[in-house]
Amino acid sequence: MIVIPPTVQSEEYFTNMANRIWKKYITSESQAVDGMKGEHKTLVISCDLDLEEGKSTVKLHYRFIKEELYCFVEEIFA
Repeated sequence: MIVIPPTVQSEEYFTNMANRIWKKYITSESQAVDGMKGEHKTLVISCDLDLEEGKSTVKLHYRFIKEELYCFVEEIFA
């Protein structure tokens, strides 16, 4: 999986989080992965993160592009 984080400084954190969430998703929704590949759909998962500075919301956009899984991380500023 290729993870594109909002900042280079947070790359390791978001890569680990995206991998954990993806593994949990495919365990519970294994048939949905074939649908994502065949229908070129994007799976969007919203997460609230508790950080030292307060709460932050991110959206993980999972999509297969040429058989490669990408996760684009969108950080929502409130």
